[in-house]
Amino acid sequence: MQISLQPALLTGFLLVMARTFGFVFVAQPFALAVIPRAVKVAFAVALAVAGAPHIAKVETLPSTTFTLLAQMLAQLVVGWIVGYVTNVFINLGSSAGSAVGLFGGFSPPPSLDPLSLNQSPVTGQLYGLLWMTMFFMSGADTVVVQGLLALDGTKVLANPEIGMVVIVESVSVLMGASIQIAAPILSVLFLSQVIVGILVKVSPQLNAYTFAFPLQILLSLGLMMLSLALLPEFLASALHYVISAEGDLLGVR
Repeated sequence: MQISLQPALLTGFLLVMARTFGFVFVAQPFALAVIPRAVKVAFAVALAVAGAPHIAKVETLPSTTFTLLAQMLAQLVVGWIVGYVTNVFINLGSSAGSAVGLFGGFSPPPSLDPLSLNQSPVTGQLYGLLWMTMFFMSGADTVVVQGLLALDGTKVLANPEIGMVVIVESVSVLMGASIQIAAPILSVLFLSQVIVGILVKVSPQLNAYTFAFPLQILLSLGLMMLSLALLPEFLASALHYVISAEGDLLGVR
């Protein structure tokens, strides 16, 4: 039995495998500690098998060993950057939930998250779990993987500042989007604190501080339930940024 393997297809497989390894070992939920390394390697190889024919057609394949190693390094960096952006996207929900728990006074001692094996508040775990569920239910994982396989690593190798811009923008998006998701709840909680402060000044005999903290917790829990309907809209906006980041790496918009 003989197996014929085209050199271009083998080279394309090595390039895509370097990219998928950089992505799988960084991006959640693929990089979760509960997933065995053998499963991660198998998933990266499966993605490389699927993307090898595409990259063999669209990219100028290296002709020397040194060029091959250089392009594999570039592909590894591209996969790491896309995985980092995906990580930012996945962590938006848990960051927003942690902010709500912190400012709402409903922030019990952090507990161990069984998925990420990190300590996070209960509100952060709730938002994070809902966010990740919508990520898969909406097909966003397919969009991210398709963009990963369509990228051209040579553009990042020729313009390394592109990757740095994407990383810096991802940090700002994480901070801004988390506050934006939690902003409606935080604004109402702030107004409740103002009202309690006014009551204390106007009518000290009411002893408003006795019910201020339970009121804050009640408002935070009620508004959390009401704000869940807004999560799909924020998911679409955040996914648009991930696609734009992949477009920057690809060199298109």
